[in-house]
Amino acid sequence: MNKKVSVTILVALFLLIGFIVLSDWGTPESKLDKTKVNESAKNDFGYILGTTWTNNKDDISSSEISFYVEGLKDTKGFFEDFDILFKVSDDEPENAKLKVSINVNSINTDNDIRDKAIMEEDFFYLEKYPTIEFYSKEIKKVDSVFISKGLINMMGQSKELSFSFNYSGIANNKNGSRVAIFDGSLDIDRTSLGMEHITSVGDMVSIEFYCELIEAKK
Repeated sequence: MNKKVSVTILVALFLLIGFIVLSDWGTPESKLDKTKVNESAKNDFGYILGTTWTNNKDDISSSEISFYVEGLKDTKGFFEDFDILFKVSDDEPENAKLKVSINVNSINTDNDIRDKAIMEEDFFYLEKYPTIEFYSKEIKKVDSVFISKGLINMMGQSKELSFSFNYSGIANNKNGSRVAIFDGSLDIDRTSLGMEHITSVGDMVSIEFYCELIEAKK
């Protein structure tokens, strides 16, 4: 390869990097349409013993999982395809079980180039690890919030994970359906779950979730 060709390639590479860094990456907007909860709603699992709840995948405005990463270009996005299963035992509220499964390929950051880059080996490595899963081992109420402790499986790694969430109670949504409403947030160090440290990208990922779950038929 001659010197002129090498210089041309380097210039093109620097221009591409500059374009990626300086261009408007876009920011996806939330599609949530939250149901108003009556202040008198009971936010205790004792009122929903023996029930099982799932997210309504036919209504994308009812549940949402978002993430935010600080870096050279801050990144905000959503996972748009996920399954939530919440099951309360027949006789003991603290024996409730939570399972979450996220389709990595459903990431939306409002920029196709960035979405594709996030799927590559340095980040989520979609080809090898298409899902992220969480299984609760224990759920306890502490004061006015609930603490879920369990395992997160991501990129071939299995790590203990603990986070708090709110249970607002039962309400009727815009369609008149009975829903159980939950929300919460957590921070995860992405490098502890198989991702490489990259100087221009923050290691900590902030995740927020809101879900209106519908009761599963027995």
